[in-house]
Amino acid sequence: MNQPAEKPPSRSGVQSIEVGMHILKTLAAAGTDLSLNQISERSGIHPSKIHRYLVSLGNTGLVKKTAHGRYDLGPYVLELGVNYLSRLDPSAIALPVMEELRGQTEEGIILNVWGDSGSTVIRWYQSRHPISVGIRPGATFLTTMSASGRVFLAWLPEHETRPVVEAELRRLEQEGHPQRPKSLEEIERIKQETRERGLARVDGHSVKGIAALAAPIFDYRGEISLTLALFGFSSSFDADWDGRNARLLKAAAEKISRQSGWVSP
Repeated sequence: MNQPAEKPPSRSGVQSIEVGMHILKTLAAAGTDLSLNQISERSGIHPSKIHRYLVSLGNTGLVKKTAHGRYDLGPYVLELGVNYLSRLDPSAIALPVMEELRGQTEEGIILNVWGDSGSTVIRWYQSRHPISVGIRPGATFLTTMSASGRVFLAWLPEHETRPVVEAELRRLEQEGHPQRPKSLEEIERIKQETRERGLARVDGHSVKGIAALAAPIFDYRGEISLTLALFGFSSSFDADWDGRNARLLKAAAEKISRQSGWVSP
């Protein structure tokens, strides 16, 4: 005996909620307060019906009525948005973007956070080229000599980075490193160039024969939260400021930033 076909799962919802959300989206898209008639025109809903929804949305704090009798998003929308943004984890958001970037470039990729000892690795992918660099989560890079460290220098408050920088300058001077920055004035020039380019670049500074580019990742407050870096052999790695690696790296970092709630100025 033939079995009756299964009914598809119901996708019906609460229509009044959907209508209310449509009104909220109409207000959000406007970018300013609207009159009742303007909301009606833009949403395609009759004014008398909209008015009832606006009263209920106002009672919940999602909509507010201005002194001039117009309507705008209410204070609870901000609270809701901040709560959502505060739950985002940029490092988790970064993983699929890093995998995509690796497929595009086949270069090594490093995701760093600022820690007590400076720029600290939290995730990395080895290059698909025959290159072996000893990196592990928890490893730290010199702030003044690595691309990721220089990005943090450029965007973090100076009071957070100054002690690390001063200690590194003394250490590098004792070691006689040929590519070391030799003064705080030179550090300022590096920071300025990094901010202007939107990237930091090193070649053989941390590891001989290895070049790298790094870009900042910002959170919803517009503050730097992570750095994303590409690295490879100096002989074959495209480290040009306007090269393909630089463009792909910038796009990837901006994508992670946007998904973390950052809005470009």
